[in-house]
Amino acid sequence: MSVTCISVNRCASSFATTTALTTFLLAAQCAVSAEQEQAKKPAPRTMRVTVLDMDNKPLAGVLIHASVWTKEPFKANRDYTTDAEGRATVELPQTIDILRLWATKAGHIGLFAQWWPDMQPDGHLIPEEYVFGLLRGTVIGGQVKNAAGQPIRGAKVQARLVMAPGVELRERSVPNTWLAYGEAARVTDADGRWSLDNVPEGDDVKVLVMLSHPDYLSESKWGGLQTEQHVTMASLRDKSGTIVMRGGIPVTGTVHGGNGKPVPGAVVVWGHDPYLEQGSQEVRTDAEGHYQIPPQEVGPLTVTVVAPGWAPDQKTLDLSPTASSIDFQLKAGKTARIKFVNFAGEAIPKVAVGIERWRGNKALYNHKHPNVLDTGIPVQADANGIFEWTWAPDDEIVYIFAAEGYAYVREHQLTASDETIIVELRR
Repeated sequence: MSVTCISVNRCASSFATTTALTTFLLAAQCAVSAEQEQAKKPAPRTMRVTVLDMDNKPLAGVLIHASVWTKEPFKANRDYTTDAEGRATVELPQTIDILRLWATKAGHIGLFAQWWPDMQPDGHLIPEEYVFGLLRGTVIGGQVKNAAGQPIRGAKVQARLVMAPGVELRERSVPNTWLAYGEAARVTDADGRWSLDNVPEGDDVKVLVMLSHPDYLSESKWGGLQTEQHVTMASLRDKSGTIVMRGGIPVTGTVHGGNGKPVPGAVVVWGHDPYLEQGSQEVRTDAEGHYQIPPQEVGPLTVTVVAPGWAPDQKTLDLSPTASSIDFQLKAGKTARIKFVNFAGEAIPKVAVGIERWRGNKALYNHKHPNVLDTGIPVQADANGIFEWTWAPDDEIVYIFAAEGYAYVREHQLTASDETIIVELRR
């Protein structure tokens, strides 16, 4: 007799009309089946991370951020906090392509460790236990002012530790290069002052800062103003270093559709590559189709608008105090329909489709990434191998295609034509 077991109770109730002995035997059989099924499952995989202070004592309250590359269904990024024993248990999938760990705590030098087989000879040997030793950090700081010598309040100060090329990829563990980044950035006070307490000591240590503020020209290059204005590490260590932010020209405009109505929620991009340029390079239009770009330098500025249902548009403005506005009147788009097939003419499902270039730059994109706002442009073919974008521009786009088991296609030039375009991928 074979029995499909969900639980002992269910088995027993399924045979309520049998004898007590038969019910007992069935229940026992279910219990054995459940044990056998459980035995087939691999034991949960974990790594115990221990953090010690400079006196080799457990350090509580340390943030452990784990990032995992795996082909298994697994939450890639997870955060843990060490307990009173300085320990945290990190959950891991059974198979791991890359494992990265960060250990950070205020007032301490953060550490980074990774296991990456392509970069480290022992990258595949992921231990069951790992120990970080955090040292106390030193303090650096400075002041941010405007061209008139007035302190700037609310300036965002990001800081990065300069490391020798390749060190982070090969060695373990190394100081965390991101001293103050993103949400962890410092913000200047009413006197324009800021400080940071997680910097390694030493005369050879170099830190680059990057400033941003909604009312001033924000930096897109690490250490740009710092280097230009000869702000030294010595001045940052004694907190006398002063960096001056310059004013710029805000850019405004409106976006309307071909029906004459404002287009809310359109993505407005400035520059040529929002994915790789530092900081945010995009804003959305408001309910009335208005947008405002943060202050920019005088000179040519490329502005791109992307709105679902309308063809993307792109214009270049010669920005000056008398020319700081640019409006868009979007028109209906074309349908870009691509069918992916193999050499036998069979459909290839779920092909990834990326936009490599349009009008000579990378301002039009369909990346799904925290670095950029979502433009709403499709990113993948369906189960029948069909990629369809119903509001594409009517000029040429350079695409990239990727599908498991097939050669990666770096540049493929196509123009939407409202007809299905057949693209053959090779293995």
